[in-house]
Amino acid sequence: MTRLSNEQIMDYLDGTLSKEERARVESHLQANAEDAQLVNELRFAMSAAKDWHESETVRVSDNFWPTLRDNLGPAPSRGVLSSLQKSWRQAFGTSPATRLSLGAATAAIVLAMGAFLFAPQSAQQPVVAESLSAQDLAFVEQSVEQHEAYVAASPVAGDVSSLETGDDEVENDENP
Repeated sequence: MTRLSNEQIMDYLDGTLSKEERARVESHLQANAEDAQLVNELRFAMSAAKDWHESETVRVSDNFWPTLRDNLGPAPSRGVLSSLQKSWRQAFGTSPATRLSLGAATAAIVLAMGAFLFAPQSAQQPVVAESLSAQDLAFVEQSVEQHEAYVAASPVAGDVSSLETGDDEVENDENP
């Protein structure tokens, strides 16, 4: 073992290592003065922090956060997004009317794209028989025959002509 990792050191100081691993770390610390010094300094710092935390309560003044915010200065540039915003403002201005017009145009584009993408699609899409293999074509023909036989064997009760034409809705509106 050349150097202890930070994780090994913290596990050693926390006392969470197995007996075997703890023995390996302790033998390493006896052989490596640099790691031993680091462990001793961390042990001292942890002890001092614990003692300080227990002995002294820290109270932040009521105006701490506003004072800190005022002393921070302007927010840093956010890279590409910030440069895009600057070029947008230079190209289109910052007047409220311009922003409103561009916002309305953007909303119209988004709505149009949504209508195009999420519009109901036709349930029947033409299948080109030439693109099907002979086995697939036979399967489709067999499925259609089975469906037609099923529909003929179990008819729907009542008048089915209105189901095909949609005339049922018109009749209901005329005869309440």
